[in-house]
Amino acid sequence: MKRRMRVITLTVILALVLSTAGAFACTGMYVGKDVSAEGTTVIARSEDQGSGSYNKMFLVQPRVTKAGRYFVDDGEDQNGFKVPLPKTTYKYTYVPDATDAGDGMYPASCTNEYGLAVIGTVSTGVKPEYEALDPVMETGTGLREAILPGLIACQCKTARGAVEKLGELVDTYGSEEWNTLFFADQKEAWIFEIYGGHTYAAMKMPTDKVAVFGNQIMIDWVDPQDTENFFFSKNLFETIDKAGGAVKDAQGRYNLVESIDTAERSEYSNMRTWRGHQVLAPSSVGTYSDKEFYELFYTPDQKVSVIDLMQLYGDRYEGTEFDMMKAENAARRAIGVTRQSDVHIIQVNENLPADTCMLQWLSMGNAEHAVFVPAFSGITDTYDAYKVDLNQYSDKSMYYACKRICGIAEMDRAFLSQGVKDYNLLQEKIMLKNMQSEIAKISKKYKESKKAGRAYVTALANKNAKEQYLGTTNLYNNLLLTAVDNVNDRTNNARKHTFVADTKMTQAANFYGYTVTKKTTKAGKVYTLKGADKTFKVTLGQTEYTVTENGKTTTAEMSKAPYVYGGYVYAPMDFLESL
Repeated sequence: MKRRMRVITLTVILALVLSTAGAFACTGMYVGKDVSAEGTTVIARSEDQGSGSYNKMFLVQPRVTKAGRYFVDDGEDQNGFKVPLPKTTYKYTYVPDATDAGDGMYPASCTNEYGLAVIGTVSTGVKPEYEALDPVMETGTGLREAILPGLIACQCKTARGAVEKLGELVDTYGSEEWNTLFFADQKEAWIFEIYGGHTYAAMKMPTDKVAVFGNQIMIDWVDPQDTENFFFSKNLFETIDKAGGAVKDAQGRYNLVESIDTAERSEYSNMRTWRGHQVLAPSSVGTYSDKEFYELFYTPDQKVSVIDLMQLYGDRYEGTEFDMMKAENAARRAIGVTRQSDVHIIQVNENLPADTCMLQWLSMGNAEHAVFVPAFSGITDTYDAYKVDLNQYSDKSMYYACKRICGIAEMDRAFLSQGVKDYNLLQEKIMLKNMQSEIAKISKKYKESKKAGRAYVTALANKNAKEQYLGTTNLYNNLLLTAVDNVNDRTNNARKHTFVADTKMTQAANFYGYTVTKKTTKAGKVYTLKGADKTFKVTLGQTEYTVTENGKTTTAEMSKAPYVYGGYVYAPMDFLESL
């Protein structure tokens, strides 16, 4: 992400000089289907900004058949740059900027009706010697990430086709930026790196590896003769040789990253790459070093779930010497930067029709404190809160409904953060379980007709979004109350409370294996939570409850009485997590 970042601090300038990159933001992740806990190929990216408030939307672009159209980059300084479109363009989902942001669409994450996912971009850079031979254009007449994901998704059917189309586009128009993109379909996934105005390389990603990387080029050893697993611009290797410092082996292979990038990596990006290794494959790395070119692809120590990636996107080096809760580390660049405007994680499911085989998990705001919400790619519309087209605060916007929670929790992480994280994690686990149970139902609907299938996944996505929007509103109300109560003039945090979130009692109890029944008594509405070994009786509006285990009944007390909000019974998380 490079836009609107012309005024920067000296610290950031120094960090960028080390990598010669004009880029600041975004972290890419990949999980091959053979090492995925859910058995799905996963591509993912955070969209990081220069400021903490930056509204994003989630929309569907319908299929269109009409000749003479163009994909226009209407961003600042773009001189009316446009690319002609084919007569028919495909339906695709996308995550654009609010239009008043003023620099173009920035569709970020796309899934189309042929089962192609496009994620872009992670901004990168190259060494000065290489840049001098193939500079990015910066003329307002070339390709930018402001249109790339949508431009590819609207006209390509496969990941390989997307690679070839992007190569053709860069050859024709040139690139204004150094960018990395992901393409995935039900058969394969590719990473595509742009090294200058007209040079690039793409690589088919291995199904038994994972990857996490910051703002740096990453493809290492390539075989110029292997056209099955690699794709290169025609002048790439000639440019590398002319730039000097090419790293080759006796078999004629090139190490692209060591040939094209600087000899030493920047902590700004490289530490995020290292952190991916440390979290997913701790056996693969030791102490962090700027001199280390960490591998792009590696085997995780155990299978990786999308939940693991959600957690990693909120990571701030907790538990390490670089933990950003320590004052001396406050200026470091984490994966879980507070400037994330959204994070998108896409699972590719081989057992669904191509039209809806992608399950996108979208976090509106920074993943540290914003919940991920799922939607299958066959949708034809999105929830209204995703459509608020205004880069100003509105409680009707899904982005701001989530981002306001981030803003409060991050003002006092010691007391407010963990309760939000606990709430989001439980919601994400529940939704993942629910989405996995929907696969057979979705397949059945698509067998009826594509129309029936699309209607089903659209209703499902809107249901998920509505529930999380309302749940997020209740979370915000309770978080704000705790934050206000904690603001006092007592020293040493006296009388401050650690925030404990409330969540839907029946939903959480069902997830933990309990059945829930309701009965109205003289004491009020009593809910019975019956599990394999224990039974809980909870009365609406009362903190006291009973627990029956091995024929013995005892009483206990919750931190807060259960209550009704939005038609659901809520109870405190500390009670529900004890079930």
